Amino acid sequence: MISCSLAAVACALRIAAADTTPHRALPPDRWLGPDKVQHFFVSGLAYAGSFAGARVAGADRRPALLIAIAPAAAIAVGKEIRDRRVTGRFSVRDLVADALGAGAYAALLARTAR
Repeated sequence: MISCSLAAVACALRIAAADTTPHRALPPDRWLGPDKVQHFFVSGLAYAGSFAGARVAGADRRPALLIAIAPAAAIAVGKEIRDRRVTGRFSVRDLVADALGAGAYAALLARTAR
C-alpha cells in the first residue's frame, strides 16, 4: 500500500515538473506564512479524516494510521499539481508543511486511547 502511494507521488512530481507553461511572476515562496499554516492544518485534517474512514471501514488502529498516509499525501500532491498548472509554482515548501501537519496529527492519533 505504501509503495503504491510513493509511486503515485513520484509520478505526480514528474508530471508537475514537466509543465513548462509560462506564468506571471509570483511572490517569493516563504517557509513561514499564512499559506503554510493552512497547508499544515488542512493536511492534518485530511489525515485525521482518512484515519477515521479507515477505522469506520473496520481497520485496526495501527493499520489505519498507515492507511491514512496515502489519501493525505495524494491531496497534498494534487494541490501542488493544480497550483503548478494554474500559477506556475509547484512548492516543495508547501509539501513540507503538508507533511508536518499530517505527521503532527498522526502522532496525536497514535497516542489517543480510542
